[in-house]
Amino acid sequence: MFVHLSDTYSVSIEDIVAVVQDIPLLKGRRRRNKQWQNSEVIHVFPDEPIESYLVTVNAIYGLSMSITGVGRRLQRATTGIPVSLYTKR
Repeated sequence: MFVHLSDTYSVSIEDIVAVVQDIPLLKGRRRRNKQWQNSEVIHVFPDEPIESYLVTVNAIYGLSMSITGVGRRLQRATTGIPVSLYTKR
């Protein structure tokens, strides 16, 4: 099953790793920071502020939806209900 992030982007539900509110700083030598260094951040809606990030195995998507809203929709997606992670403002 695929989750639609916008009219342009969609990701497989199996590729989603996490939903986070902030991305850790990319400085320092701490192990947890190294996982973010080679990741591409895609701003799904460049004109809107980013409220949460959807982390997949290949990229990080900046979403204009709150982390709570993303979590609720992804929970429905795991039950087989088709969902999209964008709202037209």
